[in-house]
Amino acid sequence: MTTNETDLRDAITEILVRDGSGLKLRSRKIRVDVVAGPQAGQRTDFAGPEVRIGSARGCDLVLFDNAVSRHHVTLKIERGLVRVVDAGSRNGTVLDGVRVRDAYARTDSSITLGNTTLRVGLLHDVVDVPLSSRDRIGALIGKSVAMRVVFTMLERAAAVDDTVLLEGETGTGKELAAEALHEESARSGGPFVVFDCSAVAPNLMESELFGHVRGSFSGAVTDREGAFEAADGGTLFLDEVGELPLDLQPKLLRALERFEVRRIGSNTPKRVDVRVVAATNRNLAEEVARRAFREDLYYRLAVVRVALPPLRERPDDIPLLVEHFFRERAGRGRSESVV
Repeated sequence: MTTNETDLRDAITEILVRDGSGLKLRSRKIRVDVVAGPQAGQRTDFAGPEVRIGSARGCDLVLFDNAVSRHHVTLKIERGLVRVVDAGSRNGTVLDGVRVRDAYARTDSSITLGNTTLRVGLLHDVVDVPLSSRDRIGALIGKSVAMRVVFTMLERAAAVDDTVLLEGETGTGKELAAEALHEESARSGGPFVVFDCSAVAPNLMESELFGHVRGSFSGAVTDREGAFEAADGGTLFLDEVGELPLDLQPKLLRALERFEVRRIGSNTPKRVDVRVVAATNRNLAEEVARRAFREDLYYRLAVVRVALPPLRERPDDIPLLVEHFFRERAGRGRSESVV
């Protein structure tokens, strides 16, 4: 291999390629060696661009170490480097002897999680990961690698009934993603109910979620269904779920586990057929670490996790968005002129 060819392979992090079978993300592999801890000697190669590490069964690399958090750290390939992002772990992440929350690893860097030490590196091996070929899903628009990954995850999540947790900053389109999930799923003919946990007073939240019967409290003059019953047969979108009071979280967990709710003042549970999609602009893993959010509820909500990137991380989408809003505005102007 020539020097130029070697440089080119070293530069490959994420590029889109199209062949007869569709669009793919071409990425290098991440190698993780366990050099100390209960699984010392284990070596695993992962397809990029992201690897989740922790003690939970759903992680890409599961560590049997009691000092490791359920989702402890995420490794991401970015611009030929491995980015190390602590996921709000209890004991922290130490990169080359320094405790970090978000940093880039060097070649053969060591990462310590609990009682386990890992060595990470990028391989020259390249893997193709199938991606969505769409540049929009529902009202979400994008053609960048970051949004193609999001679209792929939404398409896969729409095909099953698992609970989905949408993570991202305010303005990244979490409600649009929830609507797209609903529209792409077999539940599209059912209701799509939005429950904003940040917009309901804490003393009213249980009634709004689960309903109440007449006379169950002052002001309850009639029976009333809650958001779960209203969404029966469809999708319930719990926006800003991180705002849910701690004392109500066990009841939400029970509803998710049993698919039944009990109205305030009633002794009779009612079965509901609901797919729950939750969203948060908080780092719920950090909330769990400081005991502000229940760990069991977090992992019940995060069966499928989709992180929505801010626009600053997908500048390739700006021209597409500008064109979309220009056309939308021009169409609105024509309609107004007709009126």
